[in-house]
Amino acid sequence: MAIPTPADFFLKTGAYDERVFETHDEHWEVLKVLQFVGTYDAYCVLCERESTFRGMFDPELAAKRDRSRETAQKKIGARIPLPIVSNGTYVVAAGCTRITAHEQHFIFHVDSKTFVDANAAPPVRTERRIRKIGQQPSYGDLRADTVKGYSAVLTKAQLGELTRANGLASHDVGIGSYVYLRRVFEALVEEAHLAAAKDPGWDDETYGRSRMSEKIALLKNHLPIFLVEHAAMYSLLSKGVHELSEQECLKHFDTLRLGIEMILDQKLEEKTRAAKQKQASDALRKALGEASRSTPDPEARELPG
Repeated sequence: MAIPTPADFFLKTGAYDERVFETHDEHWEVLKVLQFVGTYDAYCVLCERESTFRGMFDPELAAKRDRSRETAQKKIGARIPLPIVSNGTYVVAAGCTRITAHEQHFIFHVDSKTFVDANAAPPVRTERRIRKIGQQPSYGDLRADTVKGYSAVLTKAQLGELTRANGLASHDVGIGSYVYLRRVFEALVEEAHLAAAKDPGWDDETYGRSRMSEKIALLKNHLPIFLVEHAAMYSLLSKGVHELSEQECLKHFDTLRLGIEMILDQKLEEKTRAAKQKQASDALRKALGEASRSTPDPEARELPG
């Protein structure tokens, strides 16, 4: 898998997300993460609003690093040495541009693993790895503002379950996080079921005997299209609850969380569109009514006198 951008590594990957880096370019991408000097947008838990954060690594050292690489690249035919990325634990800090004392910290660990295969050439291979092992504020805290944004399409209990899923994942509890994500998924399907039950000819007995994938197919006219197209999400959530290890669950948590958020985003869009449509219809009806009372109908004909 490619090395994520610094912002994606900080904000969109869970605990113990691991990437292998081998090539020259991958070493430089890892160095950009560990020596971050750019900016990214994120929720500031102390400002309690979205803000821009700036990396706190020494900008002069970063500039010197980048100049040395550019100089080496300009030397035609010169072999550019790999940048030095030492094994160890790194803490990457970024400060809020509103109040610099409001900091975020992301912890990474770099190590090497050696493989021996007598049938390979060469028989010994060393693999470099970077792993995210922690952060402050927690993953759940950084997602809090996003979760609040779904209050228009989720009940208070469902918001709490989505918050708990994020919180558990941020504390390396993968299986528990899947339990709460699955409950949110099931609640969305049940809401559609209650709506579909009012349709003429609805067969609730058949629905009750169906598997989840079959239920989603039956409810396709009442569910966001993203959920219908990715009904297999439920299988992965169930597998996580019953079969996968904590680490396997954490590895896929962000993918599933993003899938749930896509479903909720579509529900928000539909709700917003319906509200605007009603507002526009009501306003137009009112405007036409007022106009008809205050001015004569331009299409009306005068009767001969």
